[in-house]
Amino acid sequence: MTDEGFLRRWARRKTEARSGIEPLPEAVAPVPAPDLPVQAAAPADVPPPTMDDVARLTSDSDFSAFVARGVDAAVRRTALKKLFADPHFNAMDGLDVYIEDYTKPSPVSEAMLASLEHAKNALQRVVEAVEEPPADEDALDDTNKTT
Repeated sequence: MTDEGFLRRWARRKTEARSGIEPLPEAVAPVPAPDLPVQAAAPADVPPPTMDDVARLTSDSDFSAFVARGVDAAVRRTALKKLFADPHFNAMDGLDVYIEDYTKPSPVSEAMLASLEHAKNALQRVVEAVEEPPADEDALDDTNKTT
């Protein structure tokens, strides 16, 4: 691959396409493979794991055979239960903010009750002020009654 920049390469290829020149195939740099283990294809003559195999599992065992195709669902489920019972995988991550049981009411503190009582008294004074007619209206009502 040449050391020309992206825009120069793009302009060159655009010009070649307009003029009908067949572009030369460019060498493509190989993409490095990720550092993941490659799963080998399971031989066809190996029987799928059974409950006896699940009983022999430890925390250091390879669980990949239990999640392969063709494994009985009960065997897979039991193996995964054994895997996730390990304290390494059974730790809370601290991001479960909604894990508490919010159906159980929490008791209201004394300070909260006092603030609620204060709010009730303040609102009651507002209601009483709205319900009481002003003194000037009483005088107007008396003059309207005499006429």
